[in-house]
Amino acid sequence: MNSYSQTLNRLVEYFQNELKDLPEEVFRHKPGSSKWSKQEIVGHLCDSAANNHLRFVKIKLSAQPVTLEGYDQDRWVDLHGYQEQYTQPDIITLWIMLNRQIAHVLETLTTDDYGKACILPGGGEATLDWLVNDYLEHMRHHFRQILGPDSVERAEAGK
Repeated sequence: MNSYSQTLNRLVEYFQNELKDLPEEVFRHKPGSSKWSKQEIVGHLCDSAANNHLRFVKIKLSAQPVTLEGYDQDRWVDLHGYQEQYTQPDIITLWIMLNRQIAHVLETLTTDDYGKACILPGGGEATLDWLVNDYLEHMRHHFRQILGPDSVERAEAGK
């Protein structure tokens, strides 16, 4: 098992339990009309997982640098109706399953794959290694928002 896959699996294992332990009223509370609830942030992480899974697969399977598309995060969250259409257990399960799928893809990546280039939505160039690390950092950022600034450190320490 490679270190990115191990890290992702460890984060998912830890955070799924933390998310399930949040009271529903806390999980669904919107701090403002234009602010996401914790549930919507997890929905956003599902969108991120879906988009990045596709990116990782395309880069793995391509012999040429892949040009990545961006996406309008707010519109994706609104379109999917994460606040209204999902229960807390359902959104957590979706997030878990999407990340398990990514972890499996990460298991298949070779050193050469991680060195493959891609073109970022803003036009810059990066490697698949950078992109996978950025995905994990993005997840950590949002879990700090959801569960507090020390949550990632607890997850990575296995506490």
